Amino acid sequence: MLTVIVFLSLALVHQSLGSENIDELLRKHPTWSFKVESVETAVKNALQKNSLTGHNLELTEKVLREKLRRNLPPGATHIVRKVGDPKWESDPSKVPGTFDAREKWKHCASLIGQVEDEGPCRADGPSIVSSTMSDRYCIFTNGAFKEKLSHEMLMGCGELCTGKSAQYQSWRYGTDFGIPTGGPHGSQKGCVPYTYPACDHTTYYDDYPGRKNKINECKGQMVFDHDCPKKCTNEKYKKPLDKDRVKLSTYYYTSDHEFAIRNEVYTYGPVVTNVLLYDDFLEKPNGIFQAKEGRKRLDAEKLIKIIGWGKENGTLYWLCMHTWDSWGDKVFKIPRGVYFDSMEWVVMTGTYLDIGNN
Repeated sequence: MLTVIVFLSLALVHQSLGSENIDELLRKHPTWSFKVESVETAVKNALQKNSLTGHNLELTEKVLREKLRRNLPPGATHIVRKVGDPKWESDPSKVPGTFDAREKWKHCASLIGQVEDEGPCRADGPSIVSSTMSDRYCIFTNGAFKEKLSHEMLMGCGELCTGKSAQYQSWRYGTDFGIPTGGPHGSQKGCVPYTYPACDHTTYYDDYPGRKNKINECKGQMVFDHDCPKKCTNEKYKKPLDKDRVKLSTYYYTSDHEFAIRNEVYTYGPVVTNVLLYDDFLEKPNGIFQAKEGRKRLDAEKLIKIIGWGKENGTLYWLCMHTWDSWGDKVFKIPRGVYFDSMEWVVMTGTYLDIGNN
């Protein structure tokens, strides 16, 4: 398969990409296709798609630029998107209309159906990214590895508990260094279990600037930034931290086309995306999530894991998972293919594929 690249003076682009160097991606995955997209083009295309759906009038250029700022490394001017893979199915009729990763990979279902609550931390990237890394490593090993990878490690070494989520930092750390095992708070499982217990997230985020009714943080828990562990914090765990690490081969952005996203999930496992957060997201939806009239945008995003898709009463949906224990069932449905709250715009994941065998 030919590699699709938009030539934008690649020598200059290399140092400003929002993922790995394009040459490195091509070296690791020579059969995949990539597209280099400037931030300006990404914003323009997103505004156009949102206008066509008529879905979210608050999705302005300013909002989109802020979203990219949170999801790309500082100074990034371009995004490298994976747009093709010989393992993908090119015929849409051969990709199932309904899919649940827990059903395809039953030996990994317990991991795929599990996402830890981040507690009072403002960043939910470590939870979602570590969960997706666990899923994909279980799938990669055909179920031989079924341990939970450490949420705590990414919270201390990739992102900040007191900062807004920047998932690329977790993906980069997982690729550069890898993360050890580690269960949820109080589990005493794995090398580095999580520090915080779950809390009530209906009182979590600050309201969007200029709005009233400020929302308070989780009560009774102090928020602090975690140190990057140098050894296992679970004294009962005998394997040294550095020998316990599981390291990604690559992290990358997917295409923003829903068929490409479905292909990625169907072939390799769950992916991570995020939506702009509104106050109606704090309520458990009945059926497919729909925006409520008069909803208020909060000064945050919510990272979610896509594990499948389907169609219900004529509406296409993504099957997703979130992190909040206080929000009922962690599996929920959100509209698919209509850029709902910028759902398909910035999707990331990583692989454990052997170099030269993909």
